[in-house]
Amino acid sequence: MSRDTSLDGIHFMLPTPFNPDASLNTGPFKRLVDCAVSAGCTGVVTLGVMGEAHRLSDEERRQVQDAVISAADGRLKVIVGVSSQSGIDAALRAKEAEKAGATAVMASPPTLARSNDAVVFAYYSKIEEADALPMVVQDLPEQTGVHMSPGFIAKLNSELPSARFLKLEDPPTPQKVTQVIESTGGGMSIFGGLGGAFLFEELRRGAAGTMTGFAYTEVLVAIHRRMTAGDTEGARAIFYRWLPLIRYENTAGISLSIRKHLMAKRGLLDTPDVRPPTPSIGPDTLEELDDLLGSLDLDLSKL
Repeated sequence: MSRDTSLDGIHFMLPTPFNPDASLNTGPFKRLVDCAVSAGCTGVVTLGVMGEAHRLSDEERRQVQDAVISAADGRLKVIVGVSSQSGIDAALRAKEAEKAGATAVMASPPTLARSNDAVVFAYYSKIEEADALPMVVQDLPEQTGVHMSPGFIAKLNSELPSARFLKLEDPPTPQKVTQVIESTGGGMSIFGGLGGAFLFEELRRGAAGTMTGFAYTEVLVAIHRRMTAGDTEGARAIFYRWLPLIRYENTAGISLSIRKHLMAKRGLLDTPDVRPPTPSIGPDTLEELDDLLGSLDLDLSKL
């Protein structure tokens, strides 16, 4: 089975902008998407975990979806998260995304107290039945409690025609990249996540790119370009130069707030506000972040 290369590259995982009163603010989406375009991203992803989709009403979801697709205006791919606790609901969201003009949909499994392959397969089958768009299967056991084996992922890929892509966030990710490639016969495009923390290793093992919200997405694009051009050492040098910020930004529990502060510093967001109860960072963390930024060469033209 040949691999679908249509999404290969870096996809900027978009946050959902909020006002200080926690109300939705769709204005910054144009800046965020413009950043992805100018950086050379293949696409953007909206309504994922980073987009605080689980904190949005159905109407807010529609506003976000429409704002991102409008801002993209055909300039790059738009992947819309449709994850739900119900396959029926996820399928409805997928149909809405298709009608709105999305390129693909992304779905993580429903949260389960105990992994159940039959239940998870039925969930993805519902999305397959309702939607004509390609699907990104999100492997995120830390959030869902569902552990998908490489063999099960291969079953999704072989039996559900739309399940062409995998967003792999089940550490250790480099090792699982290899396992999934072997299980699928190389027929599934694999994308990393987790802030890009293992991007270099994932690409070396055959990943097609990454879908993540690292605030300096230009860095990830530069790494991917060098790897695809065969310049492994150049990619390695960029990765390790930026790894301290990648590591710090990926701090468990507060990574979203850190990313939003960085994006606000870059002028991509009006404010760094998250929607409660998502935790916000405090003055000590901001001081550490500024200290870290001061140690980096932030001139992205040198990438």
